[in-house]
Amino acid sequence: MTLKKVAFVLTTLFITNMALADNDLKEEKSTNFIVTPFVAYRYDVFKYSIPSNLFLDQKISELVWKNRILQPSLKIELEPKENQFTILGQVKYGYILKNQSKSWDHDWDHTRDITGNVISKLRSTTKSQATGNILDLSGAVGYSISLFKDSLLTFYVGYDYSDYRNKNYGSRQLVYKKRLRPFSQLFQKYYFKTHSPWVGLSVNIPLNERFTIMPTIKLYSFKHVGKGYWIYRPDLKQDPSLKNIAKGKGLGFDLDFIYKYTNNLDLTFNLETKKFKMKKKGTDQMFFNSLSPGGERIATKKLIDLSLRSSSISAGLKYKL
Repeated sequence: MTLKKVAFVLTTLFITNMALADNDLKEEKSTNFIVTPFVAYRYDVFKYSIPSNLFLDQKISELVWKNRILQPSLKIELEPKENQFTILGQVKYGYILKNQSKSWDHDWDHTRDITGNVISKLRSTTKSQATGNILDLSGAVGYSISLFKDSLLTFYVGYDYSDYRNKNYGSRQLVYKKRLRPFSQLFQKYYFKTHSPWVGLSVNIPLNERFTIMPTIKLYSFKHVGKGYWIYRPDLKQDPSLKNIAKGKGLGFDLDFIYKYTNNLDLTFNLETKKFKMKKKGTDQMFFNSLSPGGERIATKKLIDLSLRSSSISAGLKYKL
């Protein structure tokens, strides 16, 4: 409801702003396009866990990816101006670096002692090399007001979409210190898509004639849909082997350092971090085929936890058309 209310207010302001601006279009150009290519280095930690069949508050399995990513991107926006609307769009394409990214699959056994306490013991940890790619799309509309001299406060309503494709190669059993499959062999795939509406706030703060900093904060609401393909599990289907769905909230923070090189060209340096975490209980489904002991069926469990933490550092050239 909050996002809908903000969107309604911005739409009303947009219509009013366009009507008031009609008389000024001939005297002054009101908007300028800005194009900014970036190159970023990014580090992600994604994980989810499912519960034991008998001890529902204890996790029986947890999967973790720690990915290091090289990510070029392109951002296009209208230069924010006082009492006017702005729009922005950005596309990012990340390459998960195989030799620097890893995946872990942890499994536990649970029993009760004579006093009734639950005893958990790590049964298995499988480690793989991770690689793959990520497509991120983002769009937003904003409205700017004057905060103080030469500084603008901009409110945003936006929508992000992410298509994240993890591929695990090889496997090594760390508990028993045994290599199961060579790291040149595809072992598992886990793909997930995230849809994330958000609201945000940014302010540009000039330090002098050349340097400006611009912090931005974003609040997200997200839906996660993931599909896994466990290639060497003969008891599971491959279209997919499993599926999990989760909803939650997220928080993001950006900090831009901008150096004015010429009137039309800026050098920009960006730090970004965000965290998504499941708030409502998600679901995990495993699709068993006819070779499984219980025959063809769908086994459904509740997810215990699902989260994504992402941090990046990037540099770009900001060109005003």
